[in-house]
Amino acid sequence: MMTAILERISTLSISGQQFRRLPQFLEEGFPKMPCTVKETDVPQLFREPYIQAGYRPTGQHWRYYFLSLFQKHNEVVNVWTHLLAALAVVLRFNSFAEAEDLSLEIRSLPLFIFVLSSVTYLTCSLLAHLLQSKSEISHYTFYFVDYVGVSIYQYGSALAHFYYSSDQAWYDKFWVFFLPAAAFCGWLSCAGCCYAKYRYRRPYPIMRKVCQVIPAGLAFILDISPVAHRVIMCHLEGCEELAAWYHTFQILFFLVSAYFFSSIFLDYKTRQEILFKRHGSLSIILSCGSFFGLVACSAITALLLQRKIKEELAMKAS
Repeated sequence: MMTAILERISTLSISGQQFRRLPQFLEEGFPKMPCTVKETDVPQLFREPYIQAGYRPTGQHWRYYFLSLFQKHNEVVNVWTHLLAALAVVLRFNSFAEAEDLSLEIRSLPLFIFVLSSVTYLTCSLLAHLLQSKSEISHYTFYFVDYVGVSIYQYGSALAHFYYSSDQAWYDKFWVFFLPAAAFCGWLSCAGCCYAKYRYRRPYPIMRKVCQVIPAGLAFILDISPVAHRVIMCHLEGCEELAAWYHTFQILFFLVSAYFFSSIFLDYKTRQEILFKRHGSLSIILSCGSFFGLVACSAITALLLQRKIKEELAMKAS
């Protein structure tokens, strides 16, 4: 009996010893994350005004930058705001699709394109902030990807506003050139941002902001014009459209617009008769097909400038 008790105590002692070593074993199983560094320890390209520390070191394995999603660093807020916004959009759209028994058809095609463009834009921005610190070429490449995502979102929004949210008075005046102009402004926004990133170095001159802000601003003004016109007329005439109020909030609080994402959904549900009265199936398909043309043009523009950057960095290294 005593022998059995001693054996049991020995077993517990060994088990306890193994248990005490478990955290160390787990710690060794995960990759060790390098500490963040000061601004003086990273190249000038990665430094941000007034941010003196919290930079991730360059030249690490890709795994480190992906895992830095869970590390405290100078980009962590940018990363998580885009990630959470993308998840919010996906969950909201999934909820709407299930409630409305939504399927991919002609009338819902612009809506699907809009959601795709929204998630693409947020994902591209997420990747830019998460992975740009690996190297100088990675920095340029992922920010170019980010700018492509912005142009995609701009045109996706224009499609949704054009087909679901415009009122008749606005439509009668602008329907001929609105989508071609929106596609051009989307590409111009991408090209302007990519060129400014390629051309200018710190300290940035005012022309950098001109190249970035003016095309993007023009695209926003054009893309939001169907909604803005409808909101203004609605408030002047005292209408009680719920979607008009959501559109108002979306314009005023653009940075948190995912919360008011349902405005497009309300227009989709209540204005389908207007959609088919104005547009035939072929017109909708061609308009949505041009979305992928814009994606290609923006991607080609970013790729050409990325190659220029790569050549310059190779020359500087040699």
